[in-house]
Amino acid sequence: MNTIIKAGSEQNWQQNNLFLSCNFNINCNFQCSYCINKKFRSNFNEQLSQKALYNLFSNLPLLKKDFYSFSIAGGEPSLYQHFPDVLKYMKEFFPPNKIKATWLTNGSLLHKLEEYFKDYRAYDFNLTITLHLEQMNAETYLKKLSEFKYPDMCTIKIMLEPGTLKQIDSIIEKTKNFGYKKFNVMPITINQKLYPNYTTEEIQFLETSSFNYQRLFNEYLRENQTIKKEYTRNEYNLNPELINYKGLKCLAGYNSLIISPDGAISSCYSTMKNSVCNINSDSLINYMAEYEPITCQNPWCACGTYTAIPKWNPKYSEAPNYFIKNFPK
Repeated sequence: MNTIIKAGSEQNWQQNNLFLSCNFNINCNFQCSYCINKKFRSNFNEQLSQKALYNLFSNLPLLKKDFYSFSIAGGEPSLYQHFPDVLKYMKEFFPPNKIKATWLTNGSLLHKLEEYFKDYRAYDFNLTITLHLEQMNAETYLKKLSEFKYPDMCTIKIMLEPGTLKQIDSIIEKTKNFGYKKFNVMPITINQKLYPNYTTEEIQFLETSSFNYQRLFNEYLRENQTIKKEYTRNEYNLNPELINYKGLKCLAGYNSLIISPDGAISSCYSTMKNSVCNINSDSLINYMAEYEPITCQNPWCACGTYTAIPKWNPKYSEAPNYFIKNFPK
């Protein structure tokens, strides 16, 4: 494979969607040794204010996106003091067919989340429950999962550590008996490279796992011919050949926003040090009116979800049609 000329997901190339990665709070009741948010957490000692939360949700429909997807993490999101208001504003400002929201939880407070979601079952609201077996043992997790009333809204996420494949298979089979049907088994990666101690069996499991279903693509230019390579998120983690976005234009900041606990808005995780505005005082409308595509500074996306954001080499390709329509040259 040679020069990447286009990348992302087909859906995001065709539709003017907005993906919001939200850290409304950063406090957590777990102390995981491998926590990716440890450094991030040290920069914040606050939760997103109710004023900023309202400003965010009241501004978003004015952007007139085709669809809005929220990924709400933390910290542990169930500890956010304005959690009920998040649900209230989603219902107030969006029809059910224009929004999807996923909360990334450690699963320790499922009883609390059950109470929050009982009146919002008509919405595409989801939980990704990451099993942190270092902090809570498998039996405790299985008990909590067996008692949760809404397994249909859940994806069980498990990190495959070397030597734990049989245990993970056992957990998956047991949770299936409780009504859970969606699973996401993730590899450990270091600087976008696969952890070196996996066995051949474990790598084969990751390569063929049916639990990872998001489809992505790269288009390459080789000898003046366009070659399209489709792949899954796990293949992205397993194949270094797919990871070479540096220098491409990207619609992060137009199709994606990161919301931090202090109200700062960023385009993507690589640009978080350079916040574009703050929703405590600034308007998202004004920000979008002045938007320009960013240039990828790194070979890979710091968050796997951002691999789906449209990227292109301006020498060989143009931005998506909906962007060109809104921002004609």
